[in-house]
Amino acid sequence: MRVVYQDTDITNMVQVKECFVTDTCGSRCDSLDITFENAAGWYRWGPQEDDKIIVYRDKYDTGIMYVNTVLPEGGKYRIYATALPCAARRKGYKSYRNKTIEEIMRDCAMETGMDYQIYGIDSDQVIPYIQRNSESCAAFLFRMLKLEGASLKIVNGKYTAIGVAYAQERNAYKGFSINSETPNVFYNRCGLTYRALTVKTPYAEATAEDTAVDSTHIREEINLPASDNVQAGRWARNYLLSINRKTESVSLQADFDDLITAMMRIDITGNTAATGEWLVDKAQHDLINGRTSIEAYRVVRTIQ
Repeated sequence: MRVVYQDTDITNMVQVKECFVTDTCGSRCDSLDITFENAAGWYRWGPQEDDKIIVYRDKYDTGIMYVNTVLPEGGKYRIYATALPCAARRKGYKSYRNKTIEEIMRDCAMETGMDYQIYGIDSDQVIPYIQRNSESCAAFLFRMLKLEGASLKIVNGKYTAIGVAYAQERNAYKGFSINSETPNVFYNRCGLTYRALTVKTPYAEATAEDTAVDSTHIREEINLPASDNVQAGRWARNYLLSINRKTESVSLQADFDDLITAMMRIDITGNTAATGEWLVDKAQHDLINGRTSIEAYRVVRTIQ
């Protein structure tokens, strides 16, 4: 394992005790949690907020991470870094009228000195009106992209939009065979699954339904700035998908596999409730012990 700090290879100068890399999406960004021995040496080094750090393990690397927090702990030195610089967390206000998804993402990227990329949604989709309300660019993009059926992933200096439906339809990267005796597997079903969701504004109204849900739970959203029925319908479907797909989750552990990332498809076979198709929400890689922990949500294709 190699550690590069502020463009300097410090591998031979440090002893790494623990190193966890979290690959995730949505309202969180990729992160690095690394603990070093010999805290005194790090006091002399003097890490600063937004210093750059990259960790390598064989052919894998974390991408650029920015120091967020330093925690001296009993002779050890722990650094928590994220893919989003602290300087990019500044909150602000801005209104967008008749702008495409790409134009809005480009504007946010330019403001924060980052880049952007878009997969699996229509980058030319025009949004008649949306407002950033005392939010960081990342928080605002997360909220906007959820309405447009995408998840935000922040990695290696880029805001990345990935369409949920697009990701669900990709071929599964990997399959896991699980039975009732398989250790470290946790299946969970929690939260309300809604049969329908209505987006209602003074200018528009539309309802989306989940044809696989039998419950009587119906949700109404009145604070989304939909300008016409088409937009209201799109947002209703995407919002309902974002809620219902998170009511079933599974977590499991595997040997280290750096190719497992958030928004990747996996399949589970066996005789448990976890059998089926899943979309990874978070993968945490333990670079010291060579393990990967996975959290995923059930694939949902029944929203109309």
